[in-house]
Amino acid sequence: MPKQKEYILFITSVSNKGIEAVNTYNKKKGTSYKIVVLRDKNKKSWDLIAKKKNIHALLTCDFNKPHDIEKTLSPFKTTIKAATFYGDGNAVLFAKIVPHLPYINLPSAQSLEWSTDKIAMRQLFEAYDKTITPSFTIVKDAEEKSIEKIIKKVGFPLVIKPAGLAASLLVTMCYHEDELRASLKKVFKKIQKIYKENNRTTVPKLLVEQFMEGEMYSIDAYVSRTGEVVFCPLVYVKTGKAIGFDDFFGYLRITPTQLKPTTLQKAQVVAEKAIHAMNLRSTVAHIELMRTEDGWKVIELGPRIGGFRHEMYALSFGIDHSLNDLYTRLGEKPFVGKKQKAFVAVLNFYAKKEGILKNVVGLRKVKKLESFQAITQHIQTGQKCLYAKHGGKSVCNVTLSHKSRPKLLADIRRTEQMISIDLEEK
Repeated sequence: MPKQKEYILFITSVSNKGIEAVNTYNKKKGTSYKIVVLRDKNKKSWDLIAKKKNIHALLTCDFNKPHDIEKTLSPFKTTIKAATFYGDGNAVLFAKIVPHLPYINLPSAQSLEWSTDKIAMRQLFEAYDKTITPSFTIVKDAEEKSIEKIIKKVGFPLVIKPAGLAASLLVTMCYHEDELRASLKKVFKKIQKIYKENNRTTVPKLLVEQFMEGEMYSIDAYVSRTGEVVFCPLVYVKTGKAIGFDDFFGYLRITPTQLKPTTLQKAQVVAEKAIHAMNLRSTVAHIELMRTEDGWKVIELGPRIGGFRHEMYALSFGIDHSLNDLYTRLGEKPFVGKKQKAFVAVLNFYAKKEGILKNVVGLRKVKKLESFQAITQHIQTGQKCLYAKHGGKSVCNVTLSHKSRPKLLADIRRTEQMISIDLEEK
């Protein structure tokens, strides 16, 4: 009798890194797992993944209809051994799949939903340990009562965050009452438009929280089925705010950091509390932290792999992040190398103003730097450049790596001086 095929399920898409991870796992373990990708037919724009090799089946169903999910997965249900996803926006879709795969290692659907709702996240952080979260409140409108509530419970400076939107979208900082009034009206108007475009029937809510002053860091972790946590290296993050943008995108990421082991351990303790507050299991988690005068605080958590971590962890410590994601979801122990290979940095360049891209100057010069690893350009000539808070992507990303930290820092500076983003004149 021929051996039954077994599958790894990816939600929405599978990256080249994901395909490589499955192939590597098969070689190491002597398995022959095949890749199945499941997509939501309500989503209009797809990556051209159908052309990728090694995808056994490309499935599509209506994620809003449980019976359609069940019908589509039915031929594979007993042979799917693990399920995963990449990217912020796919966590909600992944949560809808979880109830249909009851016999494999998965986070609960509820924990995934909590981890993608900024309000639920803050409330659960506070319930678990109020020392790890800043003061906050929740508002549903821009009326005077809401403004008074914000001033009383949070104070200035503060940050406005839409509850259910990804990444830095519509995140706004306010320093005084007039700015708060104007920002609330503007954000509610935009969020209502986004909800309408996406057929969302829930009432928009805003999380308004204390602005935390300090240094930003982030860390990825592998969470076992029983809640044990294995941490990857901590990453220092400089935001767009720190370099003069009115925006909170990650501008510069560097790993490993120069923090003392005791300081690093304190960060991990707080990150682990955030994971357990969300009741996460059998997943990778990405935790953003702020190092403040009052200790480490959690900015937010995502039940997913963090941005640029594949490259950063591979170059700095030889960690195969996608393979470890697979190990974690298959209930196996991930491998995290302790021996440092290099210092690594990723820079995200946004245009200083919003407009139509004319040219990106300096890319050829950057490629000649000793620490150069890769450039990815997201916005092409003639396309619109938007800030992250308005849903925009970086114009380009540059990855640098060097065994010497001073030489890496020197090349970061050279890159900043070389790259210029020119927009078309109005």
